[in-house]
Amino acid sequence: MAEEFLKIQNVSKLYAGVQALDNVSMSIGQGEIHCLVGENGSGKSTLIKIIAGVVKPDGGEIIIHGKSYKNLRPIDSINEGIQVIYQD
Repeated sequence: MAEEFLKIQNVSKLYAGVQALDNVSMSIGQGEIHCLVGENGSGKSTLIKIIAGVVKPDGGEIIIHGKSYKNLRPIDSINEGIQVIYQD
């Protein structure tokens, strides 16, 4: 297995009473490429925006290259090598 690049643990996000993400955990190895697939409203965009530092999670932990981020900013994500392609 590749060296761990990104790890998210128990990430949650609530929007006006709607649970967009509920304790999501996953890890991605260095050099891996991943795609998120799911139904509309399943939280794909929210998860990507959290990983990109655009949206702040309500709970959980984001670890990139072994460093835990409490307030991940877009510049932090970019500097760590995360690139996001947004759909129109």
